[in-house]
Amino acid sequence: MSGKGPTAYDVAGHYDDAYFADLAQRYRSRNRFARQRIANVLSLLPALRDRVLVDVGTGMGTFTIEAGRRGARAIGIDMVHAAVRTARHVAAAEAATGAFFVQADGAQLPLPNASADVLLAADVTEHLDDDTLTRVLAEARRALRPGGTLVLYTPSETHLFERLKDSGILLKQDPSHIGVRTADELAAAVERAGFALERVAFLPSHLPVWNRLERAFARRVPLLRRRIGIVARKRPA
Repeated sequence: MSGKGPTAYDVAGHYDDAYFADLAQRYRSRNRFARQRIANVLSLLPALRDRVLVDVGTGMGTFTIEAGRRGARAIGIDMVHAAVRTARHVAAAEAATGAFFVQADGAQLPLPNASADVLLAADVTEHLDDDTLTRVLAEARRALRPGGTLVLYTPSETHLFERLKDSGILLKQDPSHIGVRTADELAAAVERAGFALERVAFLPSHLPVWNRLERAFARRVPLLRRRIGIVARKRPA
């Protein structure tokens, strides 16, 4: 990505009540999309019991709720009021007592230094311009304890669907997706921010036929890399 174009703050108005209501409905019905997304992200996370997990860009709260259910003290953070309002409603409906939500900017976390064990950003970095991504990663490093885990999950710029969206053929790109990157680009940003890479994974979509193809061939075929999963550790200063 270049430094030109809209920023994360310019596209924030895209996320309204209808946007989060749709995500909440998918989650609460546990449709195929929600089930695959949850499975993909949980495959990246470490054991969560008795850990502090911060879910940056929590949206309607999926992973804050899921982490809380697994014994974490889970804190969901989102800068959009509609997201936090929806997340609290869904958490109450799901009786998710271990999930807490705060309206705040992921680039200015309301957390003390070295206070979190795990920091997750799921389906977030594609909404971030380069400068905001740099600041979010710097805040993640500040908030994590020594050796703490950073987990990112995001669409891959190389996948056929993203290529079609970029070309305007058949599919239309989400206007808030201003920062869809390759795995190499995202991994490099993570390393520059002071993290040691532990794992770069390619995770499948929820579509049945594509799911099988992506599982079998994503490592060798960039066009089948639907989702990037990155796991990294905070390096010593």
